[in-house]
Amino acid sequence: MCDQKPKLEPMPLKTSPAQPLRRPSLVCYVFLVILTLIFIAAVGFLITWLVTKPKKLHYTVENASVRNFNLTNDNHMSATFKFTIQSHNPNHRISVYYSSVEIFVKFKDQTLAFDTMEPFHQPRMNVKQIDETLIAENVAISKSNGKDLRSQTSLGKIEFEVFVKARVRFKVGIWNSSHRTAKIECSHVTVSLSQPNKSQNSSCDADI
Repeated sequence: MCDQKPKLEPMPLKTSPAQPLRRPSLVCYVFLVILTLIFIAAVGFLITWLVTKPKKLHYTVENASVRNFNLTNDNHMSATFKFTIQSHNPNHRISVYYSSVEIFVKFKDQTLAFDTMEPFHQPRMNVKQIDETLIAENVAISKSNGKDLRSQTSLGKIEFEVFVKARVRFKVGIWNSSHRTAKIECSHVTVSLSQPNKSQNSSCDADI
């Protein structure tokens, strides 16, 4: 009788304990929410821009005049500046709200007169006329500016600048933009002193 070989029992395999599944942290959720909101806002802005196709606002200075002009020997100036600012909103779907409106009359780098005006709303496809009167009363000016003013007035004219600074926001349907600062510069407003009602219209550069 043959000897029987003992059966070899297989060695049991060692198994590592199951690792628990890692769940996304709260930080990941917050990041995904913020990313989604940014994406939605960007898409909304793009759609609004494509639908509205915004056009630039246009500004001009018209009917300018200077009255009661006087420049003393010690470079003190007085004058009354009258002009009309025409604001044109060519957009079909965008209206504009103006607040904190400040208007300056400047000669070169110096302010001669200053005024503020009430906030106003400009509807879509609208042209608004803003009549302004600014008074300079005994304003001290620099020696170089006094020399240039005398040179201009000897030719019977004066050239100045109208500068407007305002807080504006835009409205499209129920959507309102945030406030931004508008700077409107109307250079080379030329007025005849001998013919106060004769002036050249001046187009303006707007930075909004």
